[in-house]
Amino acid sequence: MIQIIRGILIFSVVILFSCGTKRTPNSCIGVICTADFRMMTIHLIDSLGADFIPDKVETFSEDSVLIQSQTGPTIPGQNLYTIIDDSHMNTLGVNIENNVLFKVFRNGQIIKQQVYKVKADCCHIIPISKDSTLVVN
Repeated sequence: MIQIIRGILIFSVVILFSCGTKRTPNSCIGVICTADFRMMTIHLIDSLGADFIPDKVETFSEDSVLIQSQTGPTIPGQNLYTIIDDSHMNTLGVNIENNVLFKVFRNGQIIKQQVYKVKADCCHIIPISKDSTLVVN
């Protein structure tokens, strides 16, 4: 009987402390995540609406640290490029809104750059910016 009461008490304390608090990385311990792998992608087009093929694209954190570099589309034949994905969650922090800078290169020059907003929970990235297409002139 005492073990049941102790179990209920511990459960109640956990529930009370988890209500209304912002998650921190330590609060992610024991969180069960789905097996999904989420990506924030962008379709690159030129000013006429045709697919734009860059030499490379790069994504940088707010403090100008390179997060990822890509020389081809994420899905061949679809001209989608990854801005950020679940493999870079540690760069974002938990439930913190981040600005990431996406740069498009051709012939060694930056020809377009765009800031996107994203955050992460304990399991996945969460795009805040909803743009799905970037026009590159």
